[in-house]
Amino acid sequence: MKLKDYVTLGNLLGGFAAVVALFLGSFDWACLLIYIAYVFDVLDGPVARLTGQYDTFGSVLDEVCDYITNSVMASFVLFWAFWKNVQYPLPLAAIIAAFPLTLGTLRQARSMDRPLSYPCYWLGLPRPVLALFALSLVNSSWFNAKAAPWNVVAPASVALLIVVGSFFHLSRIPFPNHQKRRFMGPMRFGKWVFLGGSPVMFVVSAALGNGRLVYDYLVFLFVSYVFFSWTQIPKEDLRRIRAYIATGTLQNPLVHRESNWRPKTRVPALEPTTDATE
Repeated sequence: MKLKDYVTLGNLLGGFAAVVALFLGSFDWACLLIYIAYVFDVLDGPVARLTGQYDTFGSVLDEVCDYITNSVMASFVLFWAFWKNVQYPLPLAAIIAAFPLTLGTLRQARSMDRPLSYPCYWLGLPRPVLALFALSLVNSSWFNAKAAPWNVVAPASVALLIVVGSFFHLSRIPFPNHQKRRFMGPMRFGKWVFLGGSPVMFVVSAALGNGRLVYDYLVFLFVSYVFFSWTQIPKEDLRRIRAYIATGTLQNPLVHRESNWRPKTRVPALEPTTDATE
């Protein structure tokens, strides 16, 4: 066990603590602890780089902890949100929460059977994104609307988003990530809006005594990422990803930090395909 591995375990223990909080009747703490777990998930990479500690064990541990916290533990929190908070029948709440658990488990099994890892992108919607998006939704002003008919429409729409998002776990749709990526244009802006804006909104939300504000902000960020990040994927990268999935031949994407490529517009996805040079 190295230092980075203990940081990774913070992710696992945060998820476990979230379920303990549910047993004690504290839904708010359960959600917060899942987010704290995510902080540990983010930090283990920088710790590994700073200490020069890289090994296969750490990668496997990170993947297992990610699965348990974001697919298993987070599903219990979602179950509570639909069962207790909006008072869905227990079987219906369980069915909704079972989707991220089941599809997340299938994603984990598939990655163990045939690992697919492409630089700068996740293939399929990653578990942490769905978990944090779903938890933001069930804490948002929208989900907790009191006035009719929105008190019926809002939870139903959130349930639908969770179910559909769960199936995206098994897709091969590329989603941009931070690993080995050169952040440019809107991606660079979005990175700082998330990293800088989230703590600020947490403080503002606490100061105003309105815990929904920070979750509404996070919903906005996750919606922007899930539905608009495709605009930042060059067509050439899509071609290379498809070739990698089909043949296993890996060619670094244009957005790789070692590439010399630069987009000509703010929407690389709409730029014509060229004989792109790196």
